[in-house]
Amino acid sequence: MNRCWMAAALMFMVSLGLEARTQASLSASSTEASVGDPVMLRVIVQTDKPHDRIRVETGSGGDVWEETSPRQVKSRELDGLLLREIHITLAFFRTGSHRIGPFRITLEKNSLPVEEIATNMTEVHIVSVLTEKDNDIADIKPPIPIRGNPLRLLPWIAGLVLLPLGLILLLAWLRRRRPSASPPPPHPLEELEQELARLMGLGLFSRGRVKEFCLRLTPVLKRFLNRVYHFNAGEMTTRETLLHLARNEEDAQIREHLALLLNLSDRVKFARFQPGPAGEAQLAHHIRDLISRYRERQTPQPEESSVSPGA
Repeated sequence: MNRCWMAAALMFMVSLGLEARTQASLSASSTEASVGDPVMLRVIVQTDKPHDRIRVETGSGGDVWEETSPRQVKSRELDGLLLREIHITLAFFRTGSHRIGPFRITLEKNSLPVEEIATNMTEVHIVSVLTEKDNDIADIKPPIPIRGNPLRLLPWIAGLVLLPLGLILLLAWLRRRRPSASPPPPHPLEELEQELARLMGLGLFSRGRVKEFCLRLTPVLKRFLNRVYHFNAGEMTTRETLLHLARNEEDAQIREHLALLLNLSDRVKFARFQPGPAGEAQLAHHIRDLISRYRERQTPQPEESSVSPGA
């Protein structure tokens, strides 16, 4: 195939005149193609002019064709003449017969032109990719006119934009209002010790406000029993509370201290009992012993060694 191309190019150049030493020809790889298919053009230049660069000006294809990927083939000599071949690929956008060329060829040496020559013209026929069966393809219709004033849509558009924004702001406001997680309550024994120390520090007993002291003491003790033994002492009488305590607590001293404190509170609240001057000291003594008994229970006991002293 390449030999046929070369022979045709040489015959064309001979027909131009044997006296011309620089000749150029233009031919197409195919004279018929479809829209969008690549069509390769061959530009063959034969010359004896010394040069180091060849430049091809194809011009502008406008809205008919577009040039892509020009490529020069390695030059060769034939009968003392230098043959230069350039491949130019075109893509066509319109159907019909199109004349390509002539292309302007410039030989340069040291960036200076030494000779200029033009190629012949060639014709390429471009056909559509559609066939006779493709008769259901119609032209693109113009936009459908919308009746009414488009500005009426602005409130709806603004509502669609503002609604998500309002939801985001509402969620952020609700998160700020959400109370932070409260710290876990202290250990029941620590809470009991803190509440009793706070109550004793008020000095109600020494100021004669014994009934107020007992009214505050009873809820503190029953809350402690509720947390430690898991029965609702706040809804029980003192007798019912001590019965539940007897079933859940084995330490007799703990039961004795709690019974004394609860019974004393009942006598002061309901029987108008007034402890003597030493009553506050005795009350503080029972409170200290009660807390000490619970503290001893929490303190781990040292393990007894199984090794005899003489080992």
